[in-house]
Amino acid sequence: MEERGLYILVLKLKENQKIKPGRLKKTEFKKGIYFYVGRAKNGIRKRVERHLRKQKTCFWHIDHFLRRAEVIDIWKQPDFFDECRLVSQVRQIARGSEIPAQKFGASDCRCPGHLLYLSEVVDMDDLRQRLGLDKLEIRLCVSPGEG
Repeated sequence: MEERGLYILVLKLKENQKIKPGRLKKTEFKKGIYFYVGRAKNGIRKRVERHLRKQKTCFWHIDHFLRRAEVIDIWKQPDFFDECRLVSQVRQIARGSEIPAQKFGASDCRCPGHLLYLSEVVDMDDLRQRLGLDKLEIRLCVSPGEG
């Protein structure tokens, strides 16, 4: 049976970008590393594969962001569904993290957003392990500007 739960897309913007994520206002995103925390009730792999597809309809905020960003890693936490709590845990460990766009990925909850910008360099393997997340082994095939 397909694993269900949370995933983090570790993303890289190679240069500053102005992006309009759906109905949210157009925002200037700084170059650097971002984390997007998502929930997959019907299968993590299936959801992530959709994110990685080059040709898709932009449905979620992250779909717009992925037109410009590169996915560099994917982490997962099976059988856990509290995105807001995982975002909070990341922010506690990666103290320099910021919410770059209010309500990004979080239009159905009360937290500020599910996209984080890491303004400081962090040891990604250490962060992943401290969060208790596993790597999702999947072929990364998204290039910025495609899709």
